[in-house]
Amino acid sequence: MEVVDLRKTYRGGVEALKGVSFTVREGEVFSLLGPNGAGKTTTFGVISCVLRPSSGEVRVLGMKVPSQCREVRSLVGVMPQEFQGFSDLTVEENVSYFARLYGVSEWKPLISRLGLESYSKVRYRTLSGGLKRRVGLACALAGNPKLVLLDEPTVGLDPKARRGLWDIIGELKSKGVTILMSTHYLDEAQSLSDRVAVIYGGKVLKVDSPEGVMDEFHKESLEEAYLSLIGEAEGG
Repeated sequence: MEVVDLRKTYRGGVEALKGVSFTVREGEVFSLLGPNGAGKTTTFGVISCVLRPSSGEVRVLGMKVPSQCREVRSLVGVMPQEFQGFSDLTVEENVSYFARLYGVSEWKPLISRLGLESYSKVRYRTLSGGLKRRVGLACALAGNPKLVLLDEPTVGLDPKARRGLWDIIGELKSKGVTILMSTHYLDEAQSLSDRVAVIYGGKVLKVDSPEGVMDEFHKESLEEAYLSLIGEAEGG
């Protein structure tokens, strides 16, 4: 996936993206990092064909966004930060609905794969936060995507549920699925990511491996290195 000089200006003249560029390699976990308002969610919105860019070039699995969005949607799974399942439908009804959108008939193994067998007949609205996130991921994977977009996939989860989702992300990577995610948890990005892009003020400050960013700032954790980089951007 290639993002080249991506720009997005909202009505009223607010520039959310000011020339964002990065490349995501096939089969890697690539994380977007940055403070609130940096442009991460807008970037996700453009890549997932929810938002139309003002200018720039985006290629997803060799296809152009937005001109080939119909094809892109059929090959990309998206788990938005505020995923909302159908509250009165059961877990399996939610997953099967998304599978049908992709024309997939064999979706039941996904329920087992994500540890949702015991909850398959349970209504979505009664689930815990961790289980709802698992259902969201199941819906994102229902079409057997080659690329998965995860916007803050573990936000609000307890440590056990969070680590459970880490394991699932690791399993997806082992199967060759490309993953683009955003997260505010720097330990998460450090543990899961092959490379990260730090975005601030609608611009990319750095693209490197977590270890590369840490080495550049002589820090022992990605969080410390990230804070140093953001501090430089803020003039601190």
